[in-house]
Amino acid sequence: LHHVVEIETSTMNDLAREIVDLSRQPDRPSQFALVVSERARFHFRNEQLHHSDAMIVHAPIENGTSILHIVSYEPYYSFKYDANSNIGGAAACVYGFLTKTSGNYIRLVGYSEDVDDLLRSDSPAISEWNISMNRSGDPDAMIKRLQMLQQILKSLLVM
Repeated sequence: LHHVVEIETSTMNDLAREIVDLSRQPDRPSQFALVVSERARFHFRNEQLHHSDAMIVHAPIENGTSILHIVSYEPYYSFKYDANSNIGGAAACVYGFLTKTSGNYIRLVGYSEDVDDLLRSDSPAISEWNISMNRSGDPDAMIKRLQMLQQILKSLLVM
């Protein structure tokens, strides 16, 4: 009887692992990217942003998990947030970038591994947002902007 229980437990563990494996999304690169920048430097046709003027956010699936990957190039840094459990952290990171520059502008574009393609002003935008960054310190305004940024970040999370 003890042997039968061990076999059933082993079979149930294998079945549970198989269910978890099947529920994972296959790894894939992001389909879209957000280019966070200063609008004043980005509205002339065929102009390209300098790497220090922009932040790129994209949402690949890695190891079966949907993540928000935020990259800045000068200085270089890279942050990865679990898109399901820490979208607020990602929004706070973008918010911090917007407040350290005079940046107000976010564009949703098709993702490319080539950063220069993403930073070109003639890359077709799917959507655009102008986030007014009032530096008055009003906590209600800050909360509203963080909520808006969370919604914008969700635009990357497509199947």
